[in-house]
Amino acid sequence: MQPLSGSGPLKHATQSPPFWHLWQSHQDHLHHQSLRLMAGNAADAEDALHAAMLRAFQGYSAQAGTLVSEKAWLSRVLHNVCMDFHRDRRRYTDTPEEPAPPAASAVPSQVEEPPDTVLLERERAREIRARIRELPANLRLPFEMRFLQDMSYEDIARQLQLTNCNARKRVQFASSLLREALADMLHAR
Repeated sequence: MQPLSGSGPLKHATQSPPFWHLWQSHQDHLHHQSLRLMAGNAADAEDALHAAMLRAFQGYSAQAGTLVSEKAWLSRVLHNVCMDFHRDRRRYTDTPEEPAPPAASAVPSQVEEPPDTVLLERERAREIRARIRELPANLRLPFEMRFLQDMSYEDIARQLQLTNCNARKRVQFASSLLREALADMLHAR
């Protein structure tokens, strides 16, 4: 076996799997995560998944020897791509422009929600995101890993260097704090 050229410790070509094999082995998980992060929009989820694949491919050679959990790394790359999509979309929707006329669709759309329901859902989602950001970091990170990145408790524990039991407790405690905060928010209205 020939060592790869480069500075630092010698790395062998067989230490990490080829990128394409790695991607395919986690593709189902990443597809589901993408759908969840893109709020069920299949077209946006596919776009995000492809963009994440390209970004991960570009960064894999630099990270391959140092990755502790390839699945967690790929999940984080996908999460970052999805958040970039949302930020870009928000930039365009936050600018005060004249609304575009509704496009005539060749396919009949599903039953649309009343505008006030949509606005209430958006407001609730914003409030939930704000409450999640208010959690202490030692609770917020495991909570986000579990529910936003769909990571297993084992992966969370490994990445944060915790016991499996401690990872579960932190997620459980964060959930109960959020439940209380959201209950207070609903009663305040």
